[in-house]
Amino acid sequence: MADVDTLLKLYIAAHRAGEEADPRDWLARVEGRERALLAAMIDTYLERAPAPEWDPEAFRQSGLAPLAERIESSLHGQAGTWPAVLPSLSHKARLKRSDLVARLAAALGVPDRQDKVGSYYHEMERGLLPAEGVQDRVLEALGSILGQSAEALRTAGRALAPGPGGDVAGAPAFARAARPDPELMVDAISAPPADAAAAEDEWDEVDRLFRGG
Repeated sequence: MADVDTLLKLYIAAHRAGEEADPRDWLARVEGRERALLAAMIDTYLERAPAPEWDPEAFRQSGLAPLAERIESSLHGQAGTWPAVLPSLSHKARLKRSDLVARLAAALGVPDRQDKVGSYYHEMERGLLPAEGVQDRVLEALGSILGQSAEALRTAGRALAPGPGGDVAGAPAFARAARPDPELMVDAISAPPADAAAAEDEWDEVDRLFRGG
């Protein structure tokens, strides 16, 4: 695996030379803790580097704003790299959030509680739901929809969290940032607020599946 310091120096050299230095290309060369560290270092460099002429439209089309938001959610949330992994996997599978949630609710045997399942899935994507409480049954169903194993999703949910020795767990190799597709992201902005559906009624099977107990 490439050295983080070396990658940073190469990125800076490319950026200063006016080359097309897309941070996503460099972040894809490392995993887990190293990726998060490199992202922070590139961000710090870009904050201090002489700014080129600002092109808001180019930045909007680059997809970097959603990527930065997902990295932030992963670093400071309770769900490991799920904020980065889950949107990337659903994008790759060309699934809108509403379609994914409908399939997940059906796979869990609770098609009538789709809104509540959607609220919890929204929390998973935002890094707001503690990964340890999400039951294997949920990850098995979600993995079958997204083309990943439950074990891989569990590893992603634990990534960036302190391990037994205090080290940060590594992120799986499929945690790659993908440029958002407007057609797939159209219903993401109207996603239910965290805990909105969960607060509608008392503790039930859906709560147990996503929060344990």
